[in-house]
Amino acid sequence: MDPVVSMFDRMDAWRHLPNYQLERRADLLFSLYIPEALEDKLGVPILPALVPEFPVRIGAIYPDIISDKSYKIDYLGLSASREQPVFVELKTEGLSRRASQDRYLIAAQRIGMSRLIDGVLEIFRATQAKRKYFALLLLLQDIGLLEIPEELSEIMAGETLQGASCASRSVRVLTDGMRMPQIVYIQPQGEQSDVISFRQFSTVVRRHPDQVSQRFSQSLQEWASIQAGDGTLIESRTSP
Repeated sequence: MDPVVSMFDRMDAWRHLPNYQLERRADLLFSLYIPEALEDKLGVPILPALVPEFPVRIGAIYPDIISDKSYKIDYLGLSASREQPVFVELKTEGLSRRASQDRYLIAAQRIGMSRLIDGVLEIFRATQAKRKYFALLLLLQDIGLLEIPEELSEIMAGETLQGASCASRSVRVLTDGMRMPQIVYIQPQGEQSDVISFRQFSTVVRRHPDQVSQRFSQSLQEWASIQAGDGTLIESRTSP
């Protein structure tokens, strides 16, 4: 058995099942090539690092709702110049894109990165999962969106987290001069200016000669042309 071939064969087959969510299984694979695909789409160098499941505080984009809960953007990317943020949404089925999701993405786009980062800090102060959110702050620091004070780092390295919320108020948000985020959808089909189709994504993946990339590119071509649960596929597999 070739594990790589078997893995993709299973994704090709299992995505047609009623409760199988391909996005959750394939998102890590997509992430390996997203910066390169964004460079092709936007025409600017993109940092290799991505922020997955970037939280958008509901109270930040809808001020009339007092809430520290969040929507999630699949990936936050950033140009190498650190001037252009990019919201990336992955949709493995054409029907999985929702109008409500488009609305909060546009709302997040409009308020800009400074207020979005402020929202992340508000969530950090409110959450019981401070160590996980501190890991997010570290990643945001790595790509140049904020600067964590030494006091907060020392607190988070300790046994207790007393004073972490207070110390987080000294985090420097480094978004001056940053442009309005762009929204890009990666989805099976589409020619719109904000869409990278699976066929276009496959072209990027196919540039890499390794076995995983070549087999992934093959699956992308199938996912682009055959909708999950397509009746003709079922008929072809069950006919004598």
